[in-house]
Formats: sequence, C-alpha cells, structure tokens
Amino acid sequence: MAYSTALSQGISILLYIHGITEEHCYNFLSTKVISEQLNIPVPTTVKVIRNLNNAKLTIAKEGAKGGILLAKALSEITLLDVFLAVEPGKALFKLHTDVTLQGKEVDEVKQKIADSLQAAEIAMQNHLKEVRLTDLLN
Repeated sequence: MAYSTALSQGISILLYIHGITEEHCYNFLSTKVISEQLNIPVPTTVKVIRNLNNAKLTIAKEGAKGGILLAKALSEITLLDVFLAVEPGKALFKLHTDVTLQGKEVDEVKQKIADSLQAAEIAMQNHLKEVRLTDLLN
C-alpha cells in the first residue's frame, strides 16, 4: 500500500478538536496543543492540518488567539472526506507495467490486474464514504 499514517492522524485531529471544543467550549485550538496531546510531531501536525484546511474541513486563524477549528459539524464529515484531504491524488496501488514480455496476452493480463486493483480501490472509497466521523464516537 502506498498510503501514510496521515489518514488516521487526520481523523484523530478532527475528533480531538471536536471533543475539546464540545467539552470545554474552546473556539480555536493551537497546533502545538494538538500535536502534544495526540503525540504527533509538530511538522506532521502542521502538514495534516494544512491539508484539512485546504479541503475546508478545518479553519485556521493566525495570531495570538488563533488556532484550528472545525469548519463543519463532525456529522457532515466522512472518512472519505478526510482521506481525500490528506492523501490527495494518490493511487492506492502502484502498478508495475515495465515488463520485458510483450504481446496481446500480456497486455490483457496487465489490464485485468489494473481493473481488479481499481475495483478494490473504488470499493474502499465507497466504504469510507459511508462512515461519518460521528459513527466512530458511538
């Protein structure tokens, strides 16, 4: 698999922001606090949050009273939303197609491999689309 731990980190960050803002009525949480509480290195936290911001899942505010806030209700965010935010444009499977063998049969087998792996990726994405972050809390 070609994916990093960014998906689980992104999910953890969103759930943490939700939990803290609900429990303590905080508005914005600092990246440093999020990093410390979730034991994710600050540079990684910054990168994941940047991706979440770009996907409009979080809002960032700069300055002394700045930090991160959810842009949507947790019930509106699916695992697929987080996945697409933190793993933009990455294919699940990387195909090896540079083979010496040639011919119609070889091309057909390569196509069947590609089709099967693409179907698996689509199935995974369809499942992620069905799971909302609030489902993880129940």
